[in-house]
Amino acid sequence: MGEPVTPIEANRRAAALNELLRQIADSTGAVTEWWNLSRYEQLGDRTPTQAWLAGDHELVEKLVMDWYAASEAAAERHRNDPEFMSMIREKSTALRTA
Repeated sequence: MGEPVTPIEANRRAAALNELLRQIADSTGAVTEWWNLSRYEQLGDRTPTQAWLAGDHELVEKLVMDWYAASEAAAERHRNDPEFMSMIREKSTALRTA
């Protein structure tokens, strides 16, 4: 799929992916689960770790970037939804006054 990647570059790219994953999934441990337990059709029914170790870095990166883009698009849709934002404000106010 592209040019060979040095081990140092592969580690740098994996660290960048981890940062994106943390932004998407927060710090609930979902990042570790995502890398090691979730299988994806786009990765040939492998976990991201299996695909990464097999050298399929671009496939794993595309999967993360697609997920990140979908997450950003969903957040934007919610920010532009007056009903949703009103519901969030109401719940926030209820929590502060409880």
